[in-house]
Amino acid sequence: MSEKEPEKTKLTVVKDDVEETKEMRKPTPEEVEKYKNDFQESLKDFENRRWRISEPGEFGINDVGLYLVDFIHKYAHWSKTEWMGIIKMEDEIQKAMKMSDPSVGIALNYQALEFCAFMLANPGGTGLELAKEFEKQADKYAKLGMLIGAQVEEARKQLKELQFKQERYGAACQGFYLEDLLPKDPSTNIEDEKIIKLK
Repeated sequence: MSEKEPEKTKLTVVKDDVEETKEMRKPTPEEVEKYKNDFQESLKDFENRRWRISEPGEFGINDVGLYLVDFIHKYAHWSKTEWMGIIKMEDEIQKAMKMSDPSVGIALNYQALEFCAFMLANPGGTGLELAKEFEKQADKYAKLGMLIGAQVEEARKQLKELQFKQERYGAACQGFYLEDLLPKDPSTNIEDEKIIKLK
């Protein structure tokens, strides 16, 4: 008994006014459902994930939380519409301090973590006295910045994995395997394709 041939779908790509049509494998409904569930589960995990920015314990929570609140009041530089983020960040830190589990420490969601890293990377101030005050706490600033930077890297890595799962599910919904749509030559980019027509 021979194995059933996988269903095929046609992809027509127009690049530089040259049209190319090729037959491609088509995911089964079961695979589409699997990709959907995988993406939705990963999305839920990402939305509920918190990244730790302080040591565990009440001291760690208060030490980092109060430092960040002080930083927001004295050194947080903003321009244009960033004022909204600064206000929201202060609120997020206050809430995180109150709600933090002492066995974990302060933990932020992805958006708050990204803005916290942005805020710390762009300190500002006016005058010599404030500059000298900032210098006194430069070691603590650097240590916290490195910790938050490492957490941002980890969060972005997880976000890339989530985006891959979303793209894989989207391609499957259109009748394709994502890996079949990606260029074989690493020097080309799928975004270079001007028009993709599905038949």
